[in-house]
Amino acid sequence: MRIRRSCIVPVLIGPTLGSKKSNYERYCSDMLLLFKPWRSLDDLRLPGESWSKAFERCTFSEESLKIIANMNHLHECKDAKDDY
Repeated sequence: MRIRRSCIVPVLIGPTLGSKKSNYERYCSDMLLLFKPWRSLDDLRLPGESWSKAFERCTFSEESLKIIANMNHLHECKDAKDDY
């Protein structure tokens, strides 16, 4: 194994990120993919573990928590806009 020398930014292809309110499992998998360091999908959760359990077990940095909070706020604003 060798250390990666360049920064990599994951890009999720497909529909928009999961909403915490509408699909919590999808939301948890998206947040883990974006904010938990990993090299293979097995690094993200234990075998048989749900995405929500893995998300709740994970410790995120303060910076990541701020970004996640901003993403949640963005979803709430979009949901509120759709209600009117």
